[in-house]
Amino acid sequence: MPHKREEIARAIREVDATAAGAKLLSYLLDFCHIFRNSMPKDCNPNLTLFNEGQRSVGNEIIALLVNEPARFKAETLREIAARAQGETE
Repeated sequence: MPHKREEIARAIREVDATAAGAKLLSYLLDFCHIFRNSMPKDCNPNLTLFNEGQRSVGNEIIALLVNEPARFKAETLREIAARAQGETE
């Protein structure tokens, strides 16, 4: 039986509420090329399309997290963006 979107959104926010869960989600969003260029330096169109497919998963994770704006952790996204831009470790 498929899960309802709101149930999944609540579950992902519960995961994000823990330190380990926030770390995992941060890794996944970084892995999915959120806040980074999905086009590789050699401009390989096939790899770009592959990366864009990964990015669509990251966009879904963000959509689930922001489903309830009061619980949205903007600092998590800022941290990912800063790391992707080389501003932190």
